[in-house]
Amino acid sequence: MEAPKVLPVVEPDNVRVKPHHPHLPKVGVGAPGGGALLLMISPVKTGKCLYELSKVNIKTDYFMGSFINICDVKIGDYVLDKSGYVKVLDVIKQGVKYCYRIKIKDYELILTEDHKIQTDKGLKRLIDINPSKDYITTLAGNYRMTVLDTYGEVECYDLEVDHPDHTFYCNNILVSNSTIINNMLLNEQFYGQYFFDDVQIISNTIANDVTSRFLNKAFNTHDHYSDEIIDNIVNRQKKEKKEDQLEIAMILDDCLGSIKRESKINHLASRYRHFNIKLLVISSQKFKGSVSPIIRANATDVIVGSPFPNQKELEAVAEEYGDLFQGPENWLKLYHLATPNKYDFCYMDLQSNPPLMYSNFEKVVGVGGLKSADEMAIDGDDS
Repeated sequence: MEAPKVLPVVEPDNVRVKPHHPHLPKVGVGAPGGGALLLMISPVKTGKCLYELSKVNIKTDYFMGSFINICDVKIGDYVLDKSGYVKVLDVIKQGVKYCYRIKIKDYELILTEDHKIQTDKGLKRLIDINPSKDYITTLAGNYRMTVLDTYGEVECYDLEVDHPDHTFYCNNILVSNSTIINNMLLNEQFYGQYFFDDVQIISNTIANDVTSRFLNKAFNTHDHYSDEIIDNIVNRQKKEKKEDQLEIAMILDDCLGSIKRESKINHLASRYRHFNIKLLVISSQKFKGSVSPIIRANATDVIVGSPFPNQKELEAVAEEYGDLFQGPENWLKLYHLATPNKYDFCYMDLQSNPPLMYSNFEKVVGVGGLKSADEMAIDGDDS
């Protein structure tokens, strides 16, 4: 197996920075024995929302540098980003959302509170931006927000673009959208590229999935699963003293369907911490029949995407984890509370005591064993 790719030299203090995001899986970097197994079922994009009549600078086969409404953008068009024009991979109609109006310099933008904007401190949700301290990136430079008003409910859209930060200019303000795995491994607001010593990605589609090409450039990737990959990583770690072992993140992206029950990954799922694998991510479009009992039993964190394509599969997830949240029926209610919108996801932190359920890494919607979905919904209405 190839040695880990050589990354650019960075100052030691920047290598093990704590992630900015407060609700990521607890991986225990820098401490012996820690780690997390994140199971992702029906993985999703992280679509947020921009007013449908917001303008993007577009390039097509016919013209360049013209502004059109975001709702009129087509897959395959090119929109302006800080690095030039980037290809649109998906146009996401989000439906009616409650939005806010912001003004930066001479530019205005209408968006939801959870949409991410580029600031001098990295990508931040609108709700997390401090108008008196944060400078927002616009086409004319970095400026503070001067207006933040409620706007009301309007039809919203978003774009997925071919860029590692998934950024593009909307009304000349730099905004972002991304996939969960890209965000976790490349975005400095999450773990970022230099958080782990070595990142190994196993994905059947890594070579031809355009949204994964930035992962392919940054990390060690494999376009198919084999037990040899697991053996090589484990044997390399065994050769080193515990304190000298690399701190590893390993991602298996939607390849469980091609893996046999007796494969090494199922054994590794119960022993990954022994080999200093700090983050083991296993994603699968299906749950029942694909995810082994060993993986399910050892998952410390679970993401369930939406919209979920199969009700029986969703009910199987509820049966597996429902007892942690007052039963399968209540779990299903909490799941729907966590995923009111397309591309929302339910995130369960099973390492916490009691276990917690979040909507999109952001808002607690379930506290295991303590509150029902109806009680959580009432709390949400009161907040």
